[in-house]
Parts: sequence; structure tokens; C-alpha cells
Amino acid sequence: MKFYTTILIILAFTSCSQTPPVNKSVIVDNAKIEKNKQIAILNEVSELTRAVQRLERQGRDMDFYRLASGAESQRACNGLVKDRQREVDDLEAKIKNVPETYTIRLASLIPDLNECVSCSKKAMSRCVKTRARVNGLIKELYP
Repeated sequence: MKFYTTILIILAFTSCSQTPPVNKSVIVDNAKIEKNKQIAILNEVSELTRAVQRLERQGRDMDFYRLASGAESQRACNGLVKDRQREVDDLEAKIKNVPETYTIRLASLIPDLNECVSCSKKAMSRCVKTRARVNGLIKELYP
């Protein structure tokens, strides 16, 4: 009996004296984190670029109203302008949230895009200019 008691005491002491396993620290791969950040930024820039393209197409579609004569066409065009320019303003605000390298490139498209979605006689030429600049930006960012 003494033998079993001695073994129990030894087991009790050895189990209590063992230090609990230490959690291994997680090694953070900074290169992987940085790459993921860059991918997220490029995805956001891509989304903003698609928004510019969408608005540019909508500006081109407005040419029907710009070329038509009559008060009804002008009212329809003016109604579209309010919505489109609000979208351009929202887009401009989003562009300010990306890193400066991309902000500069994307923000430079806004004046022409704003004119593209207007009822101005020179709107179509601004749409053409916007499309050319967006295509150049896409080639630059995604070679």
C-alpha cells in the first residue's frame, strides 16, 4: 500500500510541477500582409476605374438628348445630369480614400467626366477624352 501511495504522491508532484505548454507565438509574414494590402488597393482602384467607365458610357448615352431639339429633351437631359453628377461627386469622394499614387491619376479624370455627363455641346468630346485617358490608365496599372 505504501508503494501505491508513494507513486500517487510522485505522480501528483510531477503533474503539478510541469509547466503548461507555452503557446507558440504566431510568426507574422509581413511580406504576405503587404501583398494582401496591395491586392486590396488594386481591387479598389479597379472598382473605381469601372465606375468611371460606367459613367462615361452613361454620358455617351446622353448624347441622344443633347442632340435632340425641344424643351422635353432638354428637361430629360437636365434630369439625368443631376443624377450623374451626384454619382461623379460620390466617386470623387471615394477616390480620395485610395493611396495618393492612385488618387492623383483617378482624380485627374473627374473634370472631363463631369463635363461628359452634362448637357453641354462639348460633352461628347469630353467623353472621348475620358475614355482615352481611362484606357491609358488601365494599361499603365494592369500591364
